[in-house]
Amino acid sequence: MKNIRIIGLGLMGTNLGINLISKGIKVYGYDVNDFANKRANKLGIDTNNIDEEVDLTILAMPINKIISYLKENEKFHKTKALLDIGGTKQEICDLMDQLEVPAIGGHPMCGIADNNSWEPMPEIYEKATFLLCETESTSEESKTIIRNFLKLLNAEEVWIDRERHDEIISITSHVPHVISSALVGIAKDDYQIDEIMGMAAGGFDGATRLTRTNPEMIIDMYETNSKNINKFLKVFLKEISEIMDLQEKKELIGYLSSSVEWRRALSEKFGERPLS
Repeated sequence: MKNIRIIGLGLMGTNLGINLISKGIKVYGYDVNDFANKRANKLGIDTNNIDEEVDLTILAMPINKIISYLKENEKFHKTKALLDIGGTKQEICDLMDQLEVPAIGGHPMCGIADNNSWEPMPEIYEKATFLLCETESTSEESKTIIRNFLKLLNAEEVWIDRERHDEIISITSHVPHVISSALVGIAKDDYQIDEIMGMAAGGFDGATRLTRTNPEMIIDMYETNSKNINKFLKVFLKEISEIMDLQEKKELIGYLSSSVEWRRALSEKFGERPLS
């Protein structure tokens, strides 16, 4: 692999480009925002020769912009393979099924909570789990290209069905965003911010940090995965109701102990942020 084109030069796209440049890859990039282009150019991404022939083109825009881009560009020229890095996969992969260029749906599990601010952090891709969804246009050559790309990032390759991806990601990412926003909504409506700040500990900070995510990205997740989100929100409300009904102390201790054991097992496997 010698060169890659990145369409979309926000937090994820630009940091990806910086990472690849450090591995000796020529990176071309484009964004509709002139400031993003200038910033990327200063960091070594070539934004002046976007039409050069490349081994791989990566769509690094918000989900709905990726969908619009795929609808408007049915033919992709001068690239051997196409990859997106959007947070939902069903609708994107359905469009990729129809493409002439071999395409794969992708989702690197390495975003940060506050993506409104921007600082170079190319290391976020290192050792990240990179979810991949095969499409009807996917070829063996495109799989090889993607595998070589992931080796450059030192990322973990995990293949998953598009429907299964969106179902699971609604539990692990989208519903937590809703819960985080709801907690902030209660706090800001009923209490002064100084009062909350004076008593907020690690629990409130950890439970609400996802609310710092750019609202446009969250709206895109809701719009493209609302079926799964609504399904699991109903399950979550039922679970909360059952917890409220646990009147006997032993029953509540049993429930909490089981949850703690499961969550600690997750920490042992993937690591953990320190509690404060």
